[in-house]
Amino acid sequence: MVASIDVKTNSVQLSKEFRNIQIKFPNAIKKALANVSAFQIRNIRTRTERGISVNGSRFTPYSKKAYFFNVSPEGATPQYKTFQGGYAQFRRYKGRQSSFPDLNFSGRMFSSLTSKITPTKGTLFFRQADANKKAFYHDVAGAGKGKVVRPFFSINDTEADKIGQLFADKIFKDIGLWALEKISPPILLAH
Repeated sequence: MVASIDVKTNSVQLSKEFRNIQIKFPNAIKKALANVSAFQIRNIRTRTERGISVNGSRFTPYSKKAYFFNVSPEGATPQYKTFQGGYAQFRRYKGRQSSFPDLNFSGRMFSSLTSKITPTKGTLFFRQADANKKAFYHDVAGAGKGKVVRPFFSINDTEADKIGQLFADKIFKDIGLWALEKISPPILLAH
């Protein structure tokens, strides 16, 4: 799973001026992209910890259908126990909050969320294969027996606007006020 922030411009003249900035100040661009990438990682984590999807709605609640789960510590011989209250009851049994989905059981998936910065793009991704797989199931394919999709790994319009403003502020701060006279802030598009 990958989310990226590409720098796009809204006019031919602005595009030309932005290429000039990329050539003259590549480190300022990379620094600004690193800044907004860290900002978006924090957005994704904070929003998800509150049980909120990328579109602002609450995540589908945990299943309360009876089911059996492995209650052994990781790596030990599996021992199964039936929980009449489903996954919500299993989470309580394991000492986790169960009032709303937060996509966090061990913390490994979100600790694997990181970014890669190039001169023109910031990319968010999960560096560990198992974390990437978990994120894919939660976000796209559906997790659990019911294949419940809880979209969390993306950038919504409000976040995109804030990212664009933060990017522009950081660039203008780092390269100086001369750029304010020549260009307006670029538009960032997430996909």
